[in-house]
Amino acid sequence: MKCDYRLIREDEINQIVKIRDYCFRHQYTGNYLEDFLHWAKISKTIGAFDGEKLAGQVMVFPLNMTIHHQPFAMGGISFVATYPEYRNAGVMKNLLTRSLEEMRKQDQLISVLGPFSVSFYRHFGWDLFFDKVDYTFPFDLFNSKKYDMGHLERFSYTENREQLELVKELYHKYALQTNGMMVRNEDWWKRLELRQPDASFALSIAENGQPQGYIRYVMNDQTFEVLDQVALNLTAEKALWEFIKVHRSNFTHVTGAAAAHQSFGTQWDEPQFKKEVVHDKMIRIVDVERFLTVYLFQGLTKRLYLKVTDAFAPWNEGVYRIDSKEVTKLSEKDVSLDECLMMDISSLSSYLVGYHDLKWYQYQGKASGSKHVLKEWDKVIPKNHPQFYGHF
Repeated sequence: MKCDYRLIREDEINQIVKIRDYCFRHQYTGNYLEDFLHWAKISKTIGAFDGEKLAGQVMVFPLNMTIHHQPFAMGGISFVATYPEYRNAGVMKNLLTRSLEEMRKQDQLISVLGPFSVSFYRHFGWDLFFDKVDYTFPFDLFNSKKYDMGHLERFSYTENREQLELVKELYHKYALQTNGMMVRNEDWWKRLELRQPDASFALSIAENGQPQGYIRYVMNDQTFEVLDQVALNLTAEKALWEFIKVHRSNFTHVTGAAAAHQSFGTQWDEPQFKKEVVHDKMIRIVDVERFLTVYLFQGLTKRLYLKVTDAFAPWNEGVYRIDSKEVTKLSEKDVSLDECLMMDISSLSSYLVGYHDLKWYQYQGKASGSKHVLKEWDKVIPKNHPQFYGHF
């Protein structure tokens, strides 16, 4: 089945809404529809057209995230949809390939998505990079010890809203200190408000008057749901948990999410409660050469070589020479493969963002190279676990 592939125009957004509603089995209304229409206008959406009819689409959100404390422009893949009569005909393959080309044009060097199938997107070069823990625990599991709540201010989108600017500044500071976090712009903060307008905030203020942590939360029936939790230090973290704990007469359970590597809850007296590890985010390097040029290698003193395979972004295929001054793409005949670390694009993407160390990829058959090569690469890749909580 032959389709034409191109960017969807603003006057065709109604077709985007129709295919989203059909394929995701529920219609957006109210704030959710307003949010969707806004992102449909500012995103690059690649469509597969059968004549004038939209057969499938991939929406690319213009976002940003940190990698080892450095901001990167990121293409967030969202609302991937194909009408059933066009499935299994190569439409999605072409849409994803075109999306990579478009992200490259937009200088989005990396891409993140939430997969409906990990194996499907891994085939196209994305791979897992963050293990999230969804937790649920009863209030009676809190430590009996009382912590100092200190100076804490509570507000919402409708009361004392001016405090929201302090939260935005605090989140931005935290994101730049962290590996893998989204760098939220005003569009994203607006999205959070539209989707959870009844959310409340608790802001922890240090003795010097500076914000040091916050939670964004909603209260549903018997559940206190933590939507966001940021703490710059242990004092702020304890203060925020104390704030949650004083709600114990109103609720039976607390829910939220944390990074698996943080071993959430083990500092409590009774850490045995429900935790579910969720693999819901995948990452991909869009342009290897440009990504390596700005990537913050750690103490790079010796020249390194990298051989990359990428079946769906041919500009990434090849051998790269990396030194402290520049990254150069070489012909394979110009370097011995014995000097190369060899990885495919999916494994390379998750490795460079810090998902696992190189020994793990070698053990899994996802990286190869001599002992000398592996040792040199292991020295220069920062050891920061990623965490990513954005949903799109």
